[in-house]
Amino acid sequence: MLRKVCLVVFFVFCTQVRSETIQLWRTLSAADEMRTFTQQVERFNLANPQYQVSVQAIPHGAYAESVIGGALAQDLPCILAVDQPNVANYAWSGLIQPLYTDTHSASNLISPLDFNHVNANGIGKYNGKVYSLGPFDIALALFTRRSLLNSLDFRIPTLAQPWSVDEFNMLLEKIKQQGQFKYILDMNLAGVGEWPAYGFLPMIVSAGGDFIERSTYRQAEGFLNSKGAVQWGHWLQNLLDNELTQLSNLEHGQFEKGLLAIHYTGSWMVDRYQKAIGDDLLILPPVDFGSGAYIGGGSWHYTVTRNCPQPKQAAKFIAYLMTNNEIAFFNRGSGFIPTSAEAANQLALYSEQGALRKLYLTSERNVVLRPATPAYPAISAIFSQAVRRIAQGADVTESLDRAVDEIELNILDNRGYR
Repeated sequence: MLRKVCLVVFFVFCTQVRSETIQLWRTLSAADEMRTFTQQVERFNLANPQYQVSVQAIPHGAYAESVIGGALAQDLPCILAVDQPNVANYAWSGLIQPLYTDTHSASNLISPLDFNHVNANGIGKYNGKVYSLGPFDIALALFTRRSLLNSLDFRIPTLAQPWSVDEFNMLLEKIKQQGQFKYILDMNLAGVGEWPAYGFLPMIVSAGGDFIERSTYRQAEGFLNSKGAVQWGHWLQNLLDNELTQLSNLEHGQFEKGLLAIHYTGSWMVDRYQKAIGDDLLILPPVDFGSGAYIGGGSWHYTVTRNCPQPKQAAKFIAYLMTNNEIAFFNRGSGFIPTSAEAANQLALYSEQGALRKLYLTSERNVVLRPATPAYPAISAIFSQAVRRIAQGADVTESLDRAVDEIELNILDNRGYR
């Protein structure tokens, strides 16, 4: 009996000595998402007693400041959740390290088998290296009512045949003439933060423009102020002038109450709108402005920080999260869109016959990632200001030219972000 007790004590002692803690920071999110993620961490820790992942969930509003503070104090955790469009900036700043460089690099923390099955929106790259991986995404869509389109005898668009911008304009005018709705289209034009870039870059790309040239990432001239981008700006102003959309934020619940005809927003509204509207809800692909219909892509990813003392172990946890089964588990519990086809097929909502299959396919096939450049945070802020000026009636060409000059000056001031 004494021997058994000693053995047990010795085993516990050895486990405590050998076990290493891998710290992880992420944003504090909805209860169902946090509960699902906690279950994933517990399973990983149970299977890997030699190193235990410890999670610190930080309120979203304080997260960026916490990362900056941790970087300045050289006290970042091993694993850091990063919004995908900021990956390039974090990599350039030296905060994070590559997960995968190339097939010949001895410094690879993961193998291609860990991400070959993942869609583009689930992979964060910079200078050809993989820095981050993410198991979920969200999708942009047009939300409306089937009964509305039926009453106007208007066709329901598909991914293969989305509405052209001319069709969409015609629909908005028909809805206005019908007089059934107080508001025609809501695009959240007063939105702040990342919404303008996330929501409207796909439209500009669809019109033939972009934020910046995407090989050297140094030239915005001819892209953000291209003919297509200018046409998009005039289209936006025409909507406002004809009262087909509005600059101000709408009161909560206007779509559910039947006061708003079409809402351009993200898949985070699906559950709420389905509960309120039921089978009459239509979730439609975005408009084609001439070069295809696109949505924004890239949500929260996980990456390994530069000062992590256990990078291989940290990367092993990220690779675990990115297996098809774990991607499916997380999105089954959270309701987000999975970033792999096999995971989607495991989920009732996103499988071949799933009610939200179109959202997954849009996320897989029609995604426009924000430019993978360290200049992106500046580009996003500058573009948001340009959208605000255009929406308030400023000259479109002048507004976009000014944005181009500010972006290129930022790049020049930072020596091309070499």
